[in-house]
Amino acid sequence: MKNLEKHIQRAFHKLNHGGLLLVSAGKDGKPNIMTIGWWLFGWFYYDRPMSVVAVTPQRYTFKLLEEVPEFVVAVPRDGMDSVTQICGTKSGRDIDKFKECGLTAIPSRHIRVPSIKECELNIECRIYHALRPPHMILAPKHRERPLHMQHTIYFAEVLGAYIGEE
Repeated sequence: MKNLEKHIQRAFHKLNHGGLLLVSAGKDGKPNIMTIGWWLFGWFYYDRPMSVVAVTPQRYTFKLLEEVPEFVVAVPRDGMDSVTQICGTKSGRDIDKFKECGLTAIPSRHIRVPSIKECELNIECRIYHALRPPHMILAPKHRERPLHMQHTIYFAEVLGAYIGEE
């Protein structure tokens, strides 16, 4: 895809400067957005790229990923700092983050979870494996937490990546 590599590089820049957005949805179809500060992306895993995220059971997103094993990693545009702040500090159990942030949910092409119209890049992912604790992947500090509070690592195949209008 034209310019995809440039946008993936921007995604890693954003990851370290405010975070990325992880969109999930439950069985009822209601979407939620969570800010993430940890993400892995690999270009070649058999015939598709792969995406890896980590989510603790305390997050509303964890419940949604368990119900519908799909997610979108969305790269916010410059100037969306308030969005990443709200999505990283408020729970989707309590508010509709799309409405709160003035964002538009648009249908994804390959998964049920929607993408975010206002983001510069949306990466559609389908989970193929959930690595549950105990595991030795995260830093020792994370492993000191009780097992029921440790991150599950979700490995997903990338089914599509779409650059928003510039």
